[in-house]
Amino acid sequence: MNLRLENIHSALKQRGLDALLVSLPANISYLIESLSRDAYLLVSGKENIYFTDSRYTEEAGIFLKDNAKLKISNGFVFKGIAEAALNLGLKKVGFEERYLPFAEFAKIKEYAGEKFSLIPTHSIVEDRRQLKDTQEVLNLKKAARITFLALEHIKQFLVPGVKEVEIVAELERFIRYQGGRGSAFDIIVASGPNSSQPHHLSGQRRLKDNEPVLIDLGVDYQGYKSDLTRVLFLGKINFLVRKVYDIVLKAQELAIKRIRPGAEIAEIDRVAREFIIAAGYGDCFTHNLGHGFGLEVHEAPHISGREASAVKPGMTFTVEPGIYLPGKFGIRIEDMVLITTKGCEVISGARHK
Repeated sequence: MNLRLENIHSALKQRGLDALLVSLPANISYLIESLSRDAYLLVSGKENIYFTDSRYTEEAGIFLKDNAKLKISNGFVFKGIAEAALNLGLKKVGFEERYLPFAEFAKIKEYAGEKFSLIPTHSIVEDRRQLKDTQEVLNLKKAARITFLALEHIKQFLVPGVKEVEIVAELERFIRYQGGRGSAFDIIVASGPNSSQPHHLSGQRRLKDNEPVLIDLGVDYQGYKSDLTRVLFLGKINFLVRKVYDIVLKAQELAIKRIRPGAEIAEIDRVAREFIIAAGYGDCFTHNLGHGFGLEVHEAPHISGREASAVKPGMTFTVEPGIYLPGKFGIRIEDMVLITTKGCEVISGARHK
């Protein structure tokens, strides 16, 4: 059994729980150290049981090893979960309150009757996922490398007349050929005034000369996600666009300089936000400074002014200040950082090119 599962066993004892039913795919993948699909994982000190159906029997038998017992539940997974808990004599079974749908909860409860209790839990696995181990860092750096290469590759396609969706398609093709499982999320290509929408849905608009093109892309490499944003330009850059770009870049640089073990996350957000406010664009910076990334493209820690925790070695998160002028343009510069024992390593590749 791996150390990750052993740590969850210890956490369950501290909380007075006999077991934890894990339903979030990223959490299951983390605990079994392999990509999980259409599965549930019952973790207990007595036995770990992996529930899936016959489509995944062969691959699960390969990657589970001695981490968990394989249980095939074709069409009766919730009955199987309840029966397994009863057979193990479990009395208090935690479940992930944010990820187990009520209908599924109700089904397990129906089969369980009054023989064991289902206890809502929050972030038992996610808290541990914040600190990446050596293999996770290698996977994330590989994802980041493919992302950077994809961005460099796409520059030759940014010409007037090409559609946003055509740029997206070429990025997705390149990512696959470089060994990625695919894009980590719906790639954003936002040209001209579309760039003022932070999460623009790439569409049929054709790129035009003398305007910015915001590209936000990420790669899924063996389940691990990257996230990178750059603003590129066609033709000449007007004075206002250049001014706003320089403000966003300086805000990001100030924030990255503050990142080190023990630094308060809220302070990192504050440094960037106050610089943008002082420049007169405070109302145009409408989102958090960043977010964690790993098995999910958005995960803890949340880099915001409301986050009271401190930075720890092993954390990975983005730093992405932005200024958005509705109907005109938007600028966002996003890099990925890894917290080391000595400070902060930017793992995005060459910055702001």
